[in-house]
Amino acid sequence: MEDKIITLRTGKKGKLKPGHPWIFKGQTLKTPPGIRPGDIVTIVNGRGEFTGRGYYNPASEITIRLFTFDDEPIDGAFLRNRIESAIAKRDFLSGLTNAARLVFSEADGLPGLIVDRYNETIVFQVFTLGIERMKEGLIKILADIVNPKYIYEKSDSPFRKKEGLKTIKKWWLYEGKTDIEIYEGDAKFIVDIDNGHKTGFYLDQRRSRLALKDISTGKSVLDLFCYTGGFSINAALGLAKRVVGVDIKQKWLSLARKNAEINGVSDVIEHREGDVFKILKDICDSGEKFDIIVLDPPSFAKDKRSIITAAKGYKELNTLAMRALIDGGVLCTFSCSHSMSNEIFSDMIKASASQARKSLMILKRCHQDKDHPIVRSIPQTEYLKGRFLKVNSI
Repeated sequence: MEDKIITLRTGKKGKLKPGHPWIFKGQTLKTPPGIRPGDIVTIVNGRGEFTGRGYYNPASEITIRLFTFDDEPIDGAFLRNRIESAIAKRDFLSGLTNAARLVFSEADGLPGLIVDRYNETIVFQVFTLGIERMKEGLIKILADIVNPKYIYEKSDSPFRKKEGLKTIKKWWLYEGKTDIEIYEGDAKFIVDIDNGHKTGFYLDQRRSRLALKDISTGKSVLDLFCYTGGFSINAALGLAKRVVGVDIKQKWLSLARKNAEINGVSDVIEHREGDVFKILKDICDSGEKFDIIVLDPPSFAKDKRSIITAAKGYKELNTLAMRALIDGGVLCTFSCSHSMSNEIFSDMIKASASQARKSLMILKRCHQDKDHPIVRSIPQTEYLKGRFLKVNSI
């Protein structure tokens, strides 16, 4: 089969960022006839020299996503090698948990594919047309390597619409349960893979949850945007004297209560349903104080255009949280938005401290766990950032 070749523009217009697998509209010359959306294409520079190989979709602003910068075929053997390599990197989690991210899209050289394991079930997401075209082959490879009992597809991201794809949620091979029990250290969680955020659980926050457990003994802990209780459960298992979990959705709190029950900590954790901003303001107005506050909101900034509005929301939350802490208390604050850079995040925290009239000491810098690897040449792979901060009055 002859290569389907697309040529980059010369000069700055066609220049690629070193090691970055995205090629945007406007960076290439006119696509030759015979190349269809989703096809594997070979990229050459203006001198006809090989540059990379990936898949093509003119419906997306990211027109080409590269699998490789080496001149190698993209076939079953290539995909198997990439998946085997990705899974091998997760060996460090053996014995700690039976839930992990096995494939993290561009970070594992498989752009557009997410694969998570929950106990004996694999949950995967396909974001792009190129991966959609390869899906059945990828499922066979995953089934062979991982040997799960069940495989569930949860391809429900809004990114699919940009790729001209519809939402797909279905079982492959055999039908399993959508509520799955996992463990993480000493904690147990029921994960709703069908209705939950992402594939059901925030696997990326593993290290921060375990770090919270280590500092919770004898403390009162406020867990804001608690979802299904990941931080709350770890605080309680860390022998916190009192934990309050807050979320706006009753269905998440119902699952958080079940998780508290299966861990034997229902007597320690109180759950409050409502808008976090309002509840936090009420806490400040009432004079109620906590030793530790966890602030892990959903992404307020979906893109660079919304970052200013998002930063204002983060600032207000962090200011209120600092005011609701005892003097010398600890704020565990996070942002899961790639668009909010480390610099913007740090500036926001400083502005919150200034407004709350607090001084800060950094106890710990937090990032996504290593099953969500960060590739320095692909900034988008680094999205989760956080700080454990000791907060004192000025």
